[in-house]
Amino acid sequence: MVLAELKNVYKVYRKGKIEIPVLKGINFKINKGEYISITGPSGAGKSTLLHILGLIDKPSQGDVFFFGKNAGEMYDHELSRLRGFNIGFVFQAFNLIPDLKAWQNVALPLHYQGVPKRKQKERALEVLERVGLVDRANHYPAELSGGEEQRVAIARALIINPLLVLADEPTGNLDSLNSEIILQLLEDLVTQQSTLIIVTHDPNIASRARKTVRLIDGQLKDA
Repeated sequence: MVLAELKNVYKVYRKGKIEIPVLKGINFKINKGEYISITGPSGAGKSTLLHILGLIDKPSQGDVFFFGKNAGEMYDHELSRLRGFNIGFVFQAFNLIPDLKAWQNVALPLHYQGVPKRKQKERALEVLERVGLVDRANHYPAELSGGEEQRVAIARALIINPLLVLADEPTGNLDSLNSEIILQLLEDLVTQQSTLIIVTHDPNIASRARKTVRLIDGQLKDA
């Protein structure tokens, strides 16, 4: 089953009168249950590609399909709903809200879905237990280690039971022990029928995926 697909996708950024091409005719098909790593040099556009796949950003040209539907033909509220119910993001910088406790950060996607607050907390605690952090539920991000912050970020991605998980350098700020914990947590998702895509510059991490592609000069190539 094809989950998502990019067809002839280009992305151009503009700085004043200067055009900066980042993606150049990307064709990329993602099937349900796949585990894919995307590698390439810094500045190659890996994060841009991930943001387009996750419906956070829009291509300058080309089409993005999710469940066979063209995202370019959807209204913003349709895109938000599609993203909010199906796609989990894990960012290198964690992107936790400092004024919210761990469980509140995890529950945030449910807040946007309109889930009652009592159910939000109940579900957040369940997912925090799954990542081994239920005892840190009432701590703020500043009170957590880097590895703990990343596990909270993963819990936030998991709380919607996503079909697609997009992880952008998820271990970039972590030591080897915490990196292994995070990778194992993410890889466990694939056995539960989620699709996992990891952007990484680390060949050892990339080699763990079932399929690896490289982004070179704005185009995807088999590794």
